[in-house]
Amino acid sequence: MHARTAICVLLLLVATACSGPGHTTEAGAKPKQVAAKPTPATRTEALKIGAGHHWSDTDTDGSRISGTTTVMGYTQPAKDIGLPDDVSDFPHPAWATLDVKLCADPTSTTVMSSQKPWSLGFPNSTRIQAPLLSGTGVPKPEYPTYSAAVKPGSCLRGKITFSVERGTRPDQVIYAVEGRDPVEWAVPTA
Repeated sequence: MHARTAICVLLLLVATACSGPGHTTEAGAKPKQVAAKPTPATRTEALKIGAGHHWSDTDTDGSRISGTTTVMGYTQPAKDIGLPDDVSDFPHPAWATLDVKLCADPTSTTVMSSQKPWSLGFPNSTRIQAPLLSGTGVPKPEYPTYSAAVKPGSCLRGKITFSVERGTRPDQVIYAVEGRDPVEWAVPTA
C-alpha cells in the first residue's frame, strides 16, 4: 500500500467515524451543532388525559396479548351519581367518575378487563383503589366491576365511580395490572 493511499484510507475512516448525528462528511463542511439529548428521568412522566398507552404481554396460556388503555376523562364533582353517602369510606364524600377505554389489538388474543387495576393517586402519595361500585345510582355506561372479555380488534369503554374526601383531589390516575409497570395519567387541577 502506498503512503498516499494509506493517508486517504485513514482520512476516510476518520470522516466515517465522525459522520454520526450532527456531523457531515462533505469536504470543507463544518460540523452542525446538535442539542444534547436530555437524560431520561428515572420515573416516566404521566400521560395527559386522552392519551393512550399501548402495552403487550404474554397471557397465562403463553399467547400474545396486547392493546391500548386510555383515560378519556376525570370528573369531580360528578353530579350524576345517586348513591347515599354511607356507601363511601369517607365521612364527607365527594363523588368522582373516571372514564376509561381499553382496546385489544387485532393480533391479540381476548383481553380480560375490569375496574380492579384502576386507582387514584393523591399528592400525599396515598391511593384509592376502584371501589367496584355498580348498579343503581352509578353513572352509565359502567366499566365492568369484574372480568369482561374484549375480543381482538374491539374496545370497551365505561365509567368508574370513586368517592374521595371532600376538599381533596387526586393528581394522577394509575393503571396497575399485576406483573406490569404501572401507567399514570396526570389529573388536571380543578
